[in-house]
Amino acid sequence: MSLVALSAGLLISIALLDLIPEGQEGLEHSTLFVLIGFLIMYFIFLPTTTNGKNGLENSDNATIRGLSIGMLLHNFFEGLSIGISYSASFELGVFVSIALVIHKIPEGLSYTSVMLAFLNGRRKTTIYLIVQGIFTWLGAGSAILVSGLKDYQEQIVAIGLSITAGIFLYLCGTLLLPLINRGTFKITPWFFLGGILLYFVLHSIF
Repeated sequence: MSLVALSAGLLISIALLDLIPEGQEGLEHSTLFVLIGFLIMYFIFLPTTTNGKNGLENSDNATIRGLSIGMLLHNFFEGLSIGISYSASFELGVFVSIALVIHKIPEGLSYTSVMLAFLNGRRKTTIYLIVQGIFTWLGAGSAILVSGLKDYQEQIVAIGLSITAGIFLYLCGTLLLPLINRGTFKITPWFFLGGILLYFVLHSIF
């Protein structure tokens, strides 16, 4: 539960302090797509039941599914960003690649800790991480398809980042934080605050 709280702090920090500002730089009305990302997750989990033992199991599965979908979309658009930057210039591509690799540290920590907490197995978690990596490469490959749309590349990436931010906000607000609040450990909220502090530390270092 402590790792989940730490991850929630990291994810909400990434969404509010990283993804949304980046989206606003590339698109004037990017917050509309933040809302769209939130609504996408709302309708995905609308049929989920939360009654009794099966409800708790469904809640855990919803958390895994929701976080994985959010990270898949995020990794895809990060790969797209890398591919687009290389299409502009090799130097820019290298710079963006390094920046995003460093940026992956808090995201990877968040995702891995949640998967380990809910899947209870390193093998399953490793498989999930491999799939996430594949989607980054798919995004980079898709940059070839949009390389001819140079006038809209920045907007496309901004839309993707904004949708991802909405997904992360939904996950934290409706899945992770309620799960944390159900816990009986008084120290858990401090791990949530610790996740936010960890984001600031990593952001200032890198």
